[in-house]
Amino acid sequence: MVIPTLLSAFLVWVVLVGVGVERDVRVLVLALMLAALVFGLVLDYGRRSDFWRSVSRAVGDAADDALAVSDLVEEPGFAEGKVCWQALDAVSREGYARATSAMREASEYREYIEAWVHEAKTPIAAARLIVDNNPGKVSSDISRELIRIDGYVEQALFYARSATVDRDYSIREVMLRDIVSDALRAHARTLIDAGMSVEREGLDVPVFADPKWVAFILGQLFENAAKYRAPEGSSRTPSLRLLASRDSVGEARELVLLRVEDNGLGIEPQDLPRVFDKGFVGKNGRLGGQSKSTGLGLFLTRRLCGKMGLGVSIESEPGSWTRVTLAFPADRSHYVDYLD
Repeated sequence: MVIPTLLSAFLVWVVLVGVGVERDVRVLVLALMLAALVFGLVLDYGRRSDFWRSVSRAVGDAADDALAVSDLVEEPGFAEGKVCWQALDAVSREGYARATSAMREASEYREYIEAWVHEAKTPIAAARLIVDNNPGKVSSDISRELIRIDGYVEQALFYARSATVDRDYSIREVMLRDIVSDALRAHARTLIDAGMSVEREGLDVPVFADPKWVAFILGQLFENAAKYRAPEGSSRTPSLRLLASRDSVGEARELVLLRVEDNGLGIEPQDLPRVFDKGFVGKNGRLGGQSKSTGLGLFLTRRLCGKMGLGVSIESEPGSWTRVTLAFPADRSHYVDYLD
């Protein structure tokens, strides 16, 4: 823009000199042309500056969705801005296409896992019925292994569900007592085989949650309590304690806390910060006398709690006890994005 304008001004000057126009007039014409040039440069700078500022703001506003930058910025009129915007738009389109494809594949994978789980549970249920109708030492051992298989199948199902963005849970008001009873009933054989006593206290409180998801979470905690119970010969009788209480009563952040505590092996201090990590088994999970751990139980516990808007924490004293606390926000408005 600058060079063509200067060349034009030079040619106009030459022409004006050639036709004998007075010097003052020539200077005035040249001044007007230069003023127009400066005005144009200022306008052009403003347009360019506005565009780059809008790009900068869009990048900040779209921090959680960088692919949306081109949607937040209008295509400019100057060449380099057009190139930049078109590049952003192309990246955005490609990114959205890949994200859509990934979401579709994840959804198809979840549907496959759910179908597989349904098919796998049928022969498992049939096998359990057979062994139940043929009592004996061998049948009892087989039944125990079938229960383990069924637990792993359930883990696969909830792992697939937790890995997708689809909301396939249903938050509603339910009595905590009912959820705990269902979970204990489902894992009764494991707890009985482990010789664990169960103590319940204060469970007659309503909470907002998906009862099936919470029952699964509790099942993972029960299985861990049974697996890592106090060793045989210990002076402690294996026990499981479930205690519910309210915290911050009357405040906006009021909670219903469910503490699930056992008196088993406990968790080593160096392992405690990592117990929610996927695949982490820790020292106790590697003990030769214990059945091999998948390292998924607590990982799924945290992930499913996060999806439902619940809190989860863990404390432990090595060789003494482990306590997992589930925090259910008591304020219904907390679940505005989760309720049906």
